Amino acid sequence: MTERPLYPKVIAGYEDNERGEDGRVLAERVVARDGGELKIVNVEKGSPSDALQALAERGEADLIVLGSTHHAAFGSVAPGSVAEHLLHGARCRLLIAPKGYAEADHSADRLRVLAVGYDGMAESQAALDESAVLAEKFGGSMKVVGVATPVPPIGAAAAARAGPEAGPDFQTRLNDAVAELPSELRALPVLLKGDPVEQLLDVAETGVDLLVLGSRGFGPVMRLLIGSVSSRVIRGAACPVMVIPRPG
Repeated sequence: MTERPLYPKVIAGYEDNERGEDGRVLAERVVARDGGELKIVNVEKGSPSDALQALAERGEADLIVLGSTHHAAFGSVAPGSVAEHLLHGARCRLLIAPKGYAEADHSADRLRVLAVGYDGMAESQAALDESAVLAEKFGGSMKVVGVATPVPPIGAAAAARAGPEAGPDFQTRLNDAVAELPSELRALPVLLKGDPVEQLLDVAETGVDLLVLGSRGFGPVMRLLIGSVSSRVIRGAACPVMVIPRPG
């Protein structure tokens, strides 16, 4: 069990509306369970993403929490939004609260089930490592999810985004990754086929309390698609989504 906070400095990007409340409530719950310090930031002038990124670069934010929305403001995942800018450049964790999070029932105050997107690359390994630490600290179990396409898309650009098909090698890597996790995490390998966004959104609706993704590649068909996979998952996920920055 980790005694020190995993995220000593937590910042909630806030605005006076529903999404601001969603982010604030989620940030408060993280701090209450983890033991870090929370700072509420409401940028009234200038670029919110620049202000939040500057705080991260100065070492004043280990975790930035936002609310999810379709609009271009705090928590937005539209092109050019705060969340997208932070996904591109911030060197700290980004946590997005689902729409309506502040009004949901949070009486069960523990992390029960944590899912992580995995493909064996450095980005997804970083997400897996972080997920294991989170699950261990909060007494949760894990689903290690790999999503692959049964038929590769046609075209060089699509092929570059898609990566390899699912097969015995990927199943073995997924199983091996799970086998290396502590047994008390009760980690379950889950290999899915199909559209990565649809599959991840389905996973988020199956009793998952937190979905963790790497910032560059979430599975054999998930090579980063800022404004596509990651932002669509953040926008539509039924549970909070944490994005781990790309390893240095």
